[in-house]
Amino acid sequence: MNKTSISSDTSPSPESGATDSPWQPSWWQWLIFALSGTLEIERQIAWLEKSNAEARKNNEEARQRDEEARQRDEEARQKHELRMSELRKENARLAVLESKIDGLFSKYNIKLPQGKTPEQP
Repeated sequence: MNKTSISSDTSPSPESGATDSPWQPSWWQWLIFALSGTLEIERQIAWLEKSNAEARKNNEEARQRDEEARQRDEEARQKHELRMSELRKENARLAVLESKIDGLFSKYNIKLPQGKTPEQP
């Protein structure tokens, strides 16, 4: 048989393999091994691309949830500030009324019974 013949895939010859192993793969076996490796690499690349796409999607969803939470927190903070402002105004108004009541009680010499006075915050 001719050494360059395609059908010489089982004849062990020094130039057909890269190792000193008694079994030397033929050119088509090398091709299959090479393609198998390429297919495995392609499979891993596809898996990594899919995994990266899922991670990007998850990151974007998490970013959107974080942004929505920040907006809710900001709205809650603004509502709280508004409520605190309203309470300060109400407290100031009540302090004026209390002062007027104290003035009237003093003017008309009205004494309140001795009791515990409420603690001021």
